[in-house]
Amino acid sequence: MERRNFLKKSLLTAGALGLGKYAYADNPPPVAGRHPSELPMPENVSNRDVPHFEAMRTPALVAYHRDSRDSAIWIRWKNEIVTCYRAEALQKYPYFYPLNALNSGLSLTTETGMPYPHHRSVFFGLDRVSHGESMHNFWQNNPDRDRIVSTKLELGECTEKSVEFFNDCLWVPFQKEPIIADKRRFVLTILNDESYTLDCYFELTALSDDVVFNRTNHGLFGARLANDLTVNAGGVMINSEGEQRERGTHDKPARWMATYGKRFGRTDGLVEGLAIMTPPYTRAPFDKDIWFTRNYGNISPMPFNVFDREETLSFPKNDVLKLAYRLVTYTSVPTNSFLNTQWDEFTALSEGKRS
Repeated sequence: MERRNFLKKSLLTAGALGLGKYAYADNPPPVAGRHPSELPMPENVSNRDVPHFEAMRTPALVAYHRDSRDSAIWIRWKNEIVTCYRAEALQKYPYFYPLNALNSGLSLTTETGMPYPHHRSVFFGLDRVSHGESMHNFWQNNPDRDRIVSTKLELGECTEKSVEFFNDCLWVPFQKEPIIADKRRFVLTILNDESYTLDCYFELTALSDDVVFNRTNHGLFGARLANDLTVNAGGVMINSEGEQRERGTHDKPARWMATYGKRFGRTDGLVEGLAIMTPPYTRAPFDKDIWFTRNYGNISPMPFNVFDREETLSFPKNDVLKLAYRLVTYTSVPTNSFLNTQWDEFTALSEGKRS
């Protein structure tokens, strides 16, 4: 029913807006028996304002804005949803949800999961960011206050098996001027019918002289796993050093963190999983490769949690911090060889794109 409702709404949206260069397919679906470009324009709207379908090399991969060019980007593989990047104006911060496995179609992450419902699937944010005498929270609760606000969302190059898109954001304290400019680049690449990667690049620029990152375990980049992938539900969490569970991985260095488990509601014992990879950094404290992990399903490369009580990271005006992470999805238990190869590849790709 959910899929039918989605398709119905998508067709209605296409009829109103078209999907333009923001949709990629060899044979765009008809809308009420007519191509969107043939539909009459609403009053005060010209053809120049409305996107239209354009051909792509393959019908298997589709990427498009839905509802508006600024609200979200949807990505589909063989007409099944892979993920959605959500950047609506009133959110606390932009995030990915769902992040679906290619085999089952089930999300590998969860949104608003207990016991911490402010967690948002694949996230990027941070609390305890001070500016002058004020402390700000760009991670949890109160979306009407401090927020990471999306200001521009656009698709880039799309190939037969990859989608690139960009997002510009501002870190805006409540009723104050922005203190950080945040440019993001994402590349989703289909590896095969059971696996894909999502490469995430962040470039943060301080807009003021007195921005400081303080000791915290809340936020930065990470994922809140679907329950059936978590240790608490019988899943496995293991890092590149062979250490497992929260006890073995929390506040420990690692190149990658892998998780997997049997999917709920299936009788075939299907195992799927998600890994996050962090390449080498030269800038402290990111060079420590420290992870924050929880058995209930939060995994994040998070160096600020091991700060001494008074330790901070100053972020002076015009200073630029570049971060890069890779997510890998897979079916069955991943081998060290597969994960290490993915880490090696991303380390080479991200050279020059990380501090």
